[in-house]
Amino acid sequence: MKSIKLLTLFFIIQTNFIMAQTAAERKAQELIEALNRTEFVQQYQQYKASIELDVAEFKLVQADLPERDVKRVQLYFNQSRLKFDAILTKLETDLTNRTTRKTITQNPQKYTKTLQDELTAAVNYYTENCKKLMENLTEKDSAMDMETVQGLFDSVLGLVQLFKATGENANQLTVAYLEKEFIQPLRLKKWEEIL
Repeated sequence: MKSIKLLTLFFIIQTNFIMAQTAAERKAQELIEALNRTEFVQQYQQYKASIELDVAEFKLVQADLPERDVKRVQLYFNQSRLKFDAILTKLETDLTNRTTRKTITQNPQKYTKTLQDELTAAVNYYTENCKKLMENLTEKDSAMDMETVQGLFDSVLGLVQLFKATGENANQLTVAYLEKEFIQPLRLKKWEEIL
């Protein structure tokens, strides 16, 4: 009889834990879906795709170019990738840190400015180094649309406003979940992965 009571108690505890975990995961998924619908994420995905397309097109003709120049393009791309990854890592950290989220809520314009500045630096580095060198070597303009770049800068405030509006759901986010479901799809592919 005692073992039946213990088994029943264990079953009740497990059921409550699973239901609580599922509710937390639902709230986290709702936030990620909202983030993915923001204009910022839409513009970022377009920008990411245009960079990867530029590199893929360059790689089609790289065999006809001096190896030294190809290595320089690869170096500039890898450094650009690190700069964009740093921005995404900052977003990940800021979304999962309660103190930072509170700061964002209290002063969204300051956070927006910081994020825009970091994004501008990454875009400028890519444009002035990697993109320009690829265009010079191939004598071909890149696929990048300047409206997409401007839209990317302009849309940061909308992303920050979403942080502000959904702070409670962000409490359910874990770094691992956010990385897998939101950040990783936004990261630029590695040079070797771009075909």
